[in-house]
Amino acid sequence: MRSGYLSPSYSPLVVDHFDAPRNHGHFESAPNVIAASAGRSDQGATFYLSAQVLDGVIKAVRFESYGCPHCIAAASWLTERLTGATLEDLQHWDWRDAAKALDVPPEKAGRLLILEDAVKRLAEAWRTRP
Repeated sequence: MRSGYLSPSYSPLVVDHFDAPRNHGHFESAPNVIAASAGRSDQGATFYLSAQVLDGVIKAVRFESYGCPHCIAAASWLTERLTGATLEDLQHWDWRDAAKALDVPPEKAGRLLILEDAVKRLAEAWRTRP
């Protein structure tokens, strides 16, 4: 992706994660993989998260996202933060963490709520996996 098209109103961290998204893609289904999604394209954002879990912690996270630069940057940023997380960490993750770190404007908060929904569903997938 190229930030040359982004408005100067985007924070440097948004530009960084938009230009070079971390952990983009997904993990194939496996016994130690959990996955979840949230959102719809007509809502302006979709998030698909998958994670490898081992010994009670997330070892790696991948994302696929549709949405504005804030959405893509937030999902990329999140994958770095969730590596090493426990189930309890997922259950308590709050969208405001991403909003604050990425300096997301209030009018985009609804999209980060969709990201929080994806994280909560990932926690549920982890909690209920066989």
